[in-house]
Amino acid sequence: MSKNKWVRSISFNHTNPDDVRRLDFIGKKSFSRLIKKLIDEEIKRKSSITINSQSIVPNSSIGTPQQKQQVVPQPYNPMLRGKLT
Repeated sequence: MSKNKWVRSISFNHTNPDDVRRLDFIGKKSFSRLIKKLIDEEIKRKSSITINSQSIVPNSSIGTPQQKQQVVPQPYNPMLRGKLT
């Protein structure tokens, strides 16, 4: 093996339903190419979050960007409250 290569291993459990689903998805595809593509997509996604950081909630607990939302209070209108008893 070349000194320029860096190998990372991954294991799958044939009795774990999630791993079986993953293996079925991969099928005969090039595993290395698939992983590299997913990593590249994640890098692009992360860089787009930092570019648009003004419209993204920082330190969001989920992996997808969300826009900030403001709660605008409604003006008080006593006619909409109904009768007080």
